[in-house]
Amino acid sequence: MNVQGVVKKAMTAAAIAVSAVALSTAPAWAGTNGHAYTDFEDCGVLSCVTIEAGEGFFTANGDQWKACDLLSDGDRVVVEARWVSGGATHVYPVSATGGTGTCATYTKDIPEGVTVNLKVWHQNGASGTPKDVSSFKGVA
Repeated sequence: MNVQGVVKKAMTAAAIAVSAVALSTAPAWAGTNGHAYTDFEDCGVLSCVTIEAGEGFFTANGDQWKACDLLSDGDRVVVEARWVSGGATHVYPVSATGGTGTCATYTKDIPEGVTVNLKVWHQNGASGTPKDVSSFKGVA
């Protein structure tokens, strides 16, 4: 009996089994996260300063977007998510309305691989005019 041949066949079989397991547990899709600020310049006599009023996030793992208020100015921060799927356009906003340091989150199942177009802005009240709009993207 050839011991080296038996060991070599056993090692080859083990390598094939490990490869099959590793390939079968790979994730089906890795999405893309997104992030942006709604900001503006406040200019004085000598210089201008960028003020970040709010922040928007998109997290692909869990299909979640979040609006965070960063400025105590009475405005709310809104993040709107928009995508096309199944022949329809889907639009879902979320608003952070509690003042500085508050965030609000929205979660919705989005088909894998779909591009989500997001906007973040701040506005005065529920029906105020969007100010300092920034756009960003994510992929579910």
